[in-house]
Amino acid sequence: MYLIGMLVGDGSLEKRKNRAYAVWIDQHTRNLPILQRIERILKEQGLKTYFYDIPNSKKIFEIFKKAKQNPSQFFKGLGDEEKLQFISGFLDAEGTVTDRIVIYNSNKMLLEEIQEFLKSKGISSHIYTFGKVFGLQIYRRSEIKKLMKLLNSVKLLSSSRLKNIGGRQVETLSTAPEACPVPVCEAGFQPG
Repeated sequence: MYLIGMLVGDGSLEKRKNRAYAVWIDQHTRNLPILQRIERILKEQGLKTYFYDIPNSKKIFEIFKKAKQNPSQFFKGLGDEEKLQFISGFLDAEGTVTDRIVIYNSNKMLLEEIQEFLKSKGISSHIYTFGKVFGLQIYRRSEIKKLMKLLNSVKLLSSSRLKNIGGRQVETLSTAPEACPVPVCEAGFQPG
């Protein structure tokens, strides 16, 4: 009943379209013993738990809201360094790294904006359709080498498949640069 009490007090429920069920319990990180107790109870039931540290900031909320409303327009309004940071985060969220790099998304306009930006940096790519989703693909070794020098994507830094491309020294995750989108950092949020 402890868990039910927590859910009634600080919980949220959602039944998603894919028939998945999600339960959230909002607690400040200073209440770590409470979170650990909840985790223990859920693990005893054979359930997985995930911890998220979400800043409570109207400024960050407004930036994310603007980005979500029209991602391609938001991207277009960023400076070059901000665009590189955005692509790094977007690749980590939506991309795969094998012998090539592919960023999947249903927003073709956003992928086209990213493609144009990469082209301005001398990196060619191709957008293809994969069902209802589009993929921005970079597959030439020379293009991948250029991209690896520009981005600080965790997936690029940790991919064992790309270690030998161009003889690049791959950094470990602990020394990888922060992947905080610049506009968010400017808003006062710092990762970690």
